[in-house]
Amino acid sequence: MPTVTVKFPPDLLARLEAEAARLGTSKSAVLRDTYARAEPVKALSFAERARHLIGTIDGPGNLSARSKKMVGYGRFRRP
Repeated sequence: MPTVTVKFPPDLLARLEAEAARLGTSKSAVLRDTYARAEPVKALSFAERARHLIGTIDGPGNLSARSKKMVGYGRFRRP
């Protein structure tokens, strides 16, 4: 079985050691069991992650609404 090295802060290490002692298993077994029971993380699209931001800003729905003020913008000009 491959080995993974993990650094824990002292308080978290103490909790892990206490749980391993309570269960009568190794710290590795506690970590493996905990990770195996965890729900897999679903990869979200950008739109799903930004859903709470959509519709929070006021402004024109279509940026071309300001085209009258931007006369000539984007046209090719020869020198």
